[in-house]
Amino acid sequence: MKKLLVIAAAILSFSAVNAQVAYLGFQSITSTGKTTVGNTTTTTKNSNPGFFLGGAMNFEIADALGIQPGLEVSYFGRTEKDALLGDTKYSSWGIKIPVDVNYGFELADGFNLSVYAGPSIYVGLSKNGKNGNTTYDYYGDDISRFGLGLGMGAWCDIQDVIRVKLGYDLGLLNRAQNKDNFNYKESGFSISVGYLF
Repeated sequence: MKKLLVIAAAILSFSAVNAQVAYLGFQSITSTGKTTVGNTTTTTKNSNPGFFLGGAMNFEIADALGIQPGLEVSYFGRTEKDALLGDTKYSSWGIKIPVDVNYGFELADGFNLSVYAGPSIYVGLSKNGKNGNTTYDYYGDDISRFGLGLGMGAWCDIQDVIRVKLGYDLGLLNRAQNKDNFNYKESGFSISVGYLF
């Protein structure tokens, strides 16, 4: 686990050094599990707050049209309280690689607005639940480390120095493993502030 985090930090550092924008943000990930038994489907949703940091570089492919690959390291988690069983703390670390197609225009002097959409690949580094001295690892038999999403949103560049970005990622793949009656996806909202250079 520590080796994976060191590798992710090294990749992110390289990306940020060579990036057009480096950013830090807050995210709220909704994990949705659907269990189907016969004709009955039960849906469970959990909200997981977290943060992410990343870097990206934009390549102009036409006037006002660009493609922006990026690299992010993200964390999210939550604590479930139970008076009988005690608190269970859930945490998840991962790497996201978004590739956004964007269209920009000048909103006002010094303010440029861009809208974007594109796919993103998610690679999970760890996904654990901890209750007392017991730790559960959800990758492997339960949930796949790999996810695919569709991102969309907008950002505003202020004086070509600061970027404020709002986005939503829609989870597309069922990441449940070896369970025909279970469907698991992660989607979420995000807001970030970046430095352009």
